Amino acid sequence: MLNKTLVVFSFLAAFSLAGVSFSAAAKTVIVSDSADSGPNTFRAAVEKANRDGSVDAIRFRTIKRPVKLKTPVVYTGAQGITIEGEGAEVTQKGSTTHLLVANGGGNLYLENISFTNAGKSGIVVSVPKGDRPREQVVFLRNVVLSRNGWYGLHFDDQLGGDGTGADSSSSLRFLMIDSTVTGNNSDPAVAADDKDGIRIDEGGDGSVTVVISGSVLNKNSADGMEIDETGRGDVLATVIGSSFNENGDHPQKPSDPEDGLDIDEAGPGDIHLKITKSTISSNRDEGLDIDEHGDGAIHISAVELEASGNAGENVRATQLQKGNVSALLRNVTVTRSRRGDGLKLESFDSGNDGNATGKIFVTLQNSNILRNGDEDIQLDGAGGELVIHQSSFGTSKLLEGIVITRIP
Repeated sequence: MLNKTLVVFSFLAAFSLAGVSFSAAAKTVIVSDSADSGPNTFRAAVEKANRDGSVDAIRFRTIKRPVKLKTPVVYTGAQGITIEGEGAEVTQKGSTTHLLVANGGGNLYLENISFTNAGKSGIVVSVPKGDRPREQVVFLRNVVLSRNGWYGLHFDDQLGGDGTGADSSSSLRFLMIDSTVTGNNSDPAVAADDKDGIRIDEGGDGSVTVVISGSVLNKNSADGMEIDETGRGDVLATVIGSSFNENGDHPQKPSDPEDGLDIDEAGPGDIHLKITKSTISSNRDEGLDIDEHGDGAIHISAVELEASGNAGENVRATQLQKGNVSALLRNVTVTRSRRGDGLKLESFDSGNDGNATGKIFVTLQNSNILRNGDEDIQLDGAGGELVIHQSSFGTSKLLEGIVITRIP
């Protein structure tokens, strides 16, 4: 088992969050009333933080009943804010669209709180335009996002959508620890295509950094999680001890079916994914679906991953312009895809008759890729190498020029 405390503090240090404190604060506002509005309520606390930039923490105390909101609570502050829920549930009363909207540019840190049953999204964080490159952070620990009509959480820096993202030059950092994202976009009365459990949209210049640890993203009706980076910048994603299972029950959109974990990068930039001790299984399309639509490489490192029983490919990565695709799989099981390949990696120019462009490099160590619906392994690119060490697979389709090397 992973030492969760060590994981948390390692990530805090690695991702420049070591200055975040959940103890002493410049000014803390207490929430002690579960009413929609009025003194000592959640709404009143956020409104005070909007007016007073020295308020950097909101703490719930002795809230036994759900906080039922008639309209969204909107945080417009530019300062970082910590919301410590003490296990409180924030939900909707009537037909509230979103529960919490943060659009002032301040970093958002949430702990021990649930956001459930919103008419649309549980949480929307919209990045303002700004006049200089910066970084905006969303941090979740022990947070539940469940049964919201659209997204559980939408971190939005793209024009359009259900937020007011701006295609800014900001970079986005998202860290989620010991949290649960389930059953979102599942109400047939309001469900819509491509409204995922967690959605991170970055437009303009700027990169996306994501860390998921000890979390469950299961049974959402669209993707469990989608990361969409459309401008110049990289996607850096780390997943440890988490699950992306049984997502995508919503009627599928033919052009973009729903996956467990979906990562898209459209401009110049690379995609780096490290995934450890996790499962991506029984999703309605791909388990892991990675697409690079601009110049850039895709790098995957998977250790102790189970990807099984997904309707499409269990693991798929596609570079559609110029760039190599590499994957290191160690102690990985990829099995029983229902109609696709087990592992499919490809690099070709979608605008030039699909000609292969980049190379494919794969290393399998102590891994099994077996009993998949189509090929167990399919590699399409302008050459490359498949290195096999104490691993097994049944069928394969390798484009000419990809060399197989077997290590005893």
